[in-house]
Amino acid sequence: MSKKGIEAAAKKLEEYYAQFPDWYWKYGLHDAVILSVSELQLVPDYKEKKPKINCLEIQLDSKNAIYERDIKAIRLYNYKIKTPDIDINSIDKPWWIGDTIKKLDNNRYLLEIEIESAKGSRKHFIVEFEIPEIERK
Repeated sequence: MSKKGIEAAAKKLEEYYAQFPDWYWKYGLHDAVILSVSELQLVPDYKEKKPKINCLEIQLDSKNAIYERDIKAIRLYNYKIKTPDIDINSIDKPWWIGDTIKKLDNNRYLLEIEIESAKGSRKHFIVEFEIPEIERK
């Protein structure tokens, strides 16, 4: 590949990663183990600009993930699960395979996570949320 071709490819890659929010695990959590998923109802502080009403907390063991190995937990506030028929906690040894994130017009996000079980079956879990919080090691 020519120098111009390499520079063009590098620029496209840079643009691709720049599209993601700062808080997002843009390099990926492929092969992270999902330890647990909890749904929490919160007491909102209505003095805040965006009161937190509920929280979906995903605990991860990302030490064997291909890229992002420092994420312990993902907390998604003011969430609504779009695939209520999928209970991640009932999946046998769930692994994070991949995900997509999309910013919606209402300043919320839509996260779709592909999860694989120990037996190799895959499910797509979809959640809409307003406020993300990422806990890193």
